[in-house]
Parts: sequence; structure tokens; C-alpha cells
Amino acid sequence: MKKQLYFVPVSIILYIAIVFFTTGCSATRSLADVSPEAIGKAIESDNWIFSANQAYPQRGRSVNLTGIYEVLSRKDTVTSHLPYYGRAYTAQIGQTTSPLDFMTTDFDLGKTRNDKGKWTINIKPKDNREIQSFDFVLYENGSARLNVLMTNRSPINFSGSVRPGK
Repeated sequence: MKKQLYFVPVSIILYIAIVFFTTGCSATRSLADVSPEAIGKAIESDNWIFSANQAYPQRGRSVNLTGIYEVLSRKDTVTSHLPYYGRAYTAQIGQTTSPLDFMTTDFDLGKTRNDKGKWTINIKPKDNREIQSFDFVLYENGSARLNVLMTNRSPINFSGSVRPGK
């Protein structure tokens, strides 16, 4: 009898805790919160942010990303804060950060748009020997992909979303 009396309050407390934790985990913004026109204007003006939520190494399983992993594109600056999962053919001695964690102001940018709202953007940093190119495919509905080609490491792909910069 004592076990039944103990079970009821514990189950009620557990239920309340689950309700509070799941409501606190809701997304702050969805892809639908930003209009396709705003995304298109941001891409045209080179002021957009790619947020990665999935990483696809060349070998192995995909990795769900938690935290803030972004590439920020401004008119004169590209800042990348992305993780790297993959094989390094040669590595720098003492390197403790991701090779995809950098900022550059010296880069080539190529940009094309098709009729259906798909943007293809190619960024080639000139001052980062490790990165050959960032190839973005951005859609005006907010979804995005990134393919990264590297000099001494296996390539990696990311999927996520794009939104206008601040």
C-alpha cells in the first residue's frame, strides 16, 4: 500500500517536469518566419548567415550538430565557425581548433541564381591554404547546403538553413 502512495506523487512531479522541459525546448524561429524576398535580398547584398544543423563527413555517419555552427557572409568578410569530422592526410603540429573556424577578408566570391529561387555561391579564401572552396546552395525558402573542399583533408558537407544577417 505504501508503494502505491509513493508512486502517485512521483509520477505527478515527473509529468510536470516533462511538460516544463519540452516547452522550454521549442525553436525560437522557424524557416517560415523569414520571407523568401528577405532571404533573396540578403543573398544579393552579401549579408546572410548559414546555420548548420547536420554534418556529413565523406566517411562515416552523419552528425547532428547542437550549438551554434554558422558561416557569416558580409560584403567584405566571411567568418566560419564549423566543426570538422573526417580524415586529415597531413596535419599541422599543435593545431587545436577546427580548420573550418576562421575569418577572412581576402576571398573570391562567385554567385548565380536560377529562376526558381536557388542560389549557388562559391567562396574561395585566398589567405587560408587549408580551404579550397566553400560551395553553398541556398534556397529562398530558407534551406541550405554547404560543400567544403579542402587541401589536406577529406571533404565534408553540411545542411542547414539560411537567414538574413544582422
